[in-house]
Order: sequence, then C-alpha cells, then structure tokens
Amino acid sequence: MEIISNTELQKHIGSISKNIENDFFTVTTRGNPKMILLPYFSEGSDIIDDYMEEYLLWKNREKLQIQAQKSLDSGLSDLVI
Repeated sequence: MEIISNTELQKHIGSISKNIENDFFTVTTRGNPKMILLPYFSEGSDIIDDYMEEYLLWKNREKLQIQAQKSLDSGLSDLVI
C-alpha cells in the first residue's frame, strides 16, 4: 500500500495507472484518507459490490441502530398468518 496526496495523484496519474497492477493506493486530502485506488479485474465487481454494501452500512450505522432499537422496543407483532 502506498499513501499519496490528491495533488500527487493529479500530477502522476499516468505512472500510477501503469503501476496499479502491483500495488494499491490510499489517496489523502489535507492529510485525511479519502479514497483508495485498486487494480481492476473484471471478476472483481462482486467484491466491490460487497465492499460498497459494507461501507454504506458503516456510514449509516447510527441511523440503523436507532431503527433496530425502535423495532425491538415495539415488541412482537400480532400478525397471524
């Protein structure tokens, strides 16, 4: 893994894209990690989909925890099938 700034990415995108097969990059803005650059392979789309699902769950974790607690607090449903 290599850490580069957004400015470095902009300046060296050509060489980075040539070398991406051997490494991945964490891109920072003002010293804070903002994104990652990974090598592409066509069979990897499922992995990216899984990552994005985990990311969205993490990003919304507080809201999801509140919703789950409300559901638990409401008790068992009286629905009969």
